[in-house]
Order: sequence, then C-alpha cells, then structure tokens
Amino acid sequence: MPLDQLVERIRRVPVLPENLRRPEVFQALVNRWYTWLPPMGLRSCLKRSYLLLDLWARCGLEPEFHLGVRTVEGDKDGHAWLTVEGFNGGENPEDGYEETFVA
Repeated sequence: MPLDQLVERIRRVPVLPENLRRPEVFQALVNRWYTWLPPMGLRSCLKRSYLLLDLWARCGLEPEFHLGVRTVEGDKDGHAWLTVEGFNGGENPEDGYEETFVA
C-alpha cells in the first residue's frame, strides 16, 4: 500500500470518549514500550510515529506524518516524526533532515 494511503488509513479511527483523550499519556507509554509493541522489524522512529499517529488520531488530534533524509559523512540517514498543531507533544526532527514526505 502506498505510504500516503497507509497514513490516511491509520488516521481514520474512531475518536475516544473525552475522558480518555490523553495524548501526553499515550506518548509517554509509547516512548517507554514501543520496542516491545508490534509491528516488529521497523526502525524505532518509524514504528513510534505509526503508533502515535493512530493513538493521537484517536484523541481527536490531526497529526502530520513526516519523513526526512540527511547525509552524514557520505551516508544517507532517514528519520520519521510527527507534528501536531496545537499540541506541544509534537516532535521536531534532529538538525539536518530534509523533509521528503508529509501526509
């Protein structure tokens, strides 16, 4: 499935009841446990972004999914992250990443 379609599919989830919408709690849980959560075999930043995309969408937020690339000593390095307008839990990529995809 193309990445933009996957991101849209993840975003189309039912929103939780108001009393369960705690994006900062979900972020803390994912940060602590993502290594042991599925899907396996993904880079940590990509896996974390997929998990938080789903959970933050369930909180009624509209996270944007970003991919970026940078060159370090001749080697390409990729990174995935989320941003969310109006929520300070959004991430900022490390310096030097050129954004290549946003959905």
